[in-house]
Amino acid sequence: MSSLIELTNNLPNGETVRTAAGTEYIYINPYITPTGKDIIIAIIDSGINYLHPDFIKSDNTTKIISIWDQESTLKPPPEGYLFGSEFTRGEINEYIKRNDSSLSVDNIGTGTIAAGIAAGLGHGNSNYDGVAVDSELVVIKLKSYKDTFAKGKVNYEESDFLAGIKYALEVADRENKRMVINLTVGGRSTSGIEVSMLDSFEDLGGSGRIVVCGAGNEGNTDIHYSGNIQMADKSQDIIIQVGEQVNLDITLCPIGPDKIGAAIISPGGEMSYVINYTPEPFVYRGRFNLEDTSYEMRYIYPWIKSGNEMLDITLKNIKPGIWTLRIFPEFIINGNYNVYLPNKNLISPQTRFTDSSSDATITLFGVIKKVITVGAYNDRTDSLWIGSSKGPVVKRQIKPDIVAPGVDIIGPYQNDAYNTATGTGVSSSVVAGIVAIMMSYIISQEEESRNLLFSEPLKTFLMLGATRKEIYTYPNMAQGYGILNLRNILAAISNNIE
Repeated sequence: MSSLIELTNNLPNGETVRTAAGTEYIYINPYITPTGKDIIIAIIDSGINYLHPDFIKSDNTTKIISIWDQESTLKPPPEGYLFGSEFTRGEINEYIKRNDSSLSVDNIGTGTIAAGIAAGLGHGNSNYDGVAVDSELVVIKLKSYKDTFAKGKVNYEESDFLAGIKYALEVADRENKRMVINLTVGGRSTSGIEVSMLDSFEDLGGSGRIVVCGAGNEGNTDIHYSGNIQMADKSQDIIIQVGEQVNLDITLCPIGPDKIGAAIISPGGEMSYVINYTPEPFVYRGRFNLEDTSYEMRYIYPWIKSGNEMLDITLKNIKPGIWTLRIFPEFIINGNYNVYLPNKNLISPQTRFTDSSSDATITLFGVIKKVITVGAYNDRTDSLWIGSSKGPVVKRQIKPDIVAPGVDIIGPYQNDAYNTATGTGVSSSVVAGIVAIMMSYIISQEEESRNLLFSEPLKTFLMLGATRKEIYTYPNMAQGYGILNLRNILAAISNNIE
C-alpha cells in the first residue's frame, strides 16, 4: 500500500481549499453555518505535524483527539494493541505548550497535508484553511516499510492499515461522535473484488460511520493489463519491462469461474514451473539461475474476496530487462482477465506493461460499494487529472462515485510552512471535509432527518449535487456521477429533507 498524495512543491501556483472545494459559499452566506462541528475526521497516513498552527485552536490547544503512532515506543500502545504509542489530547497539549515537536513526527508530510485540507484551521494563513474547520481529528501514523519493491520507496502493510481503521472506530465510539474516515492510502488496483477486509467492520457505512477513499493514482502508470483468452488459444504472452527493482509482485485476476495457468519467462529465456489449479493450496518455488532471481507462485481458487481465481507471483532480487508472463487456458467461460503490478509509486519508473490499460485501476478499498470513492479533477484546466484511476469494477459497478479537485491544492506541511499536493488522496480529503459539513448540516435539521447519516444517502446527495458536463454521458467510469459542487449538494439536502 502507498499514499495517494504526491507533494508537488508548487506553492506559488497552488490553489486554496476554499476555491477548490467551494467553501467560500458557506462563509459569505449568513444562513448556512455547518463547519463540521462534532464530526471527527480520521487520517490514516504518515502522521501529522501537530505543532502547525492550523491544528492549534485559538486557546492554544489541539484539535487532535489522539494520535496512534505505530512506529513510536515513547508511550504505551492503545489498549488492545501490541505496538506503537498512543498520545492523548492532553499529552499533545503539553508538547504544544513547550513547542516540542518530538512526540510524533510526520517525516513525509502526506498525512499532515491531508489533515489540513480536510479540517485545517488556517491559523498560519487565513487563506489556507481547510474544508471542515470545526471538525476534530484522529490521526494514525502508519508503520512504514522501505525498499520492499524498489530502493527508497515507502510501503505500508494492509494489516497495520486495518488496525488503524479499527482504532479510529474505537475512538469515535469512546467520544460518542460521528466519524468520517479518510482513506488517503491505497492498495493494489483491482477490478474483481466484491468483498474486502473493510467488510469485517460492521460499523463502516452505518449511521455516522462514513468512509471516503481516493480512487487511486494509476490512470497513466502502465501497471494494469487486460486481455481475453479462449480455450482455442494455446497460450498468450504478456510483456513486462522491468527497471531497477528489489522485488516485484504480479497478480493475475480472471473474471468469473475461469481458470488460467501461468508461467514466468526471464530475460535470459528460462521458464518457471507452469502453475495450474490444484484443489489443495500449494506454493511453487524456484529460481532463475542466469538472473539469480527467485520466485514464488500461489494459485488461489476460488478467492474468498471475489469468488474468482487469484494468481500471485513474487519475484525476488529481480533484474532489469524484459520479463514475460505466459498464460494458459484451463477452463474458460468468459475469457476476460486483468493483470496488475504494485502501485507505481512503489516501483521503478521503468517497470511497466508494454501494452497497458488505464481502465479498471481503482484502488483495492475504493471498489467497495459502501465506500465513497473519489477521483481527481483539475478544475483549472476543467479536465480529469491524468493520473486519476478509472473503473469499471466488479459487475460493472460505477466507480469512482464522483471527482473532486485534486491538483496542486494548498495545505499545511512541515514547521509552519505550506505546500501543494496532487492526487486522489487530496480529492478524498476535500470530500471527507465536505461529508463532515453535510453531516453537521443534516444534524442541525429535524430529528427525523438524522436517518440520512448513512453512506448511501450521503453518496446520493453528492451525486445529486455534482456538476455534469454536456459533452459527457453520466455516469461514466472516469468521473462517476460528476464533479463535486458544494452549493448544489447543500441545496439537494435542503430540498429532500421534510
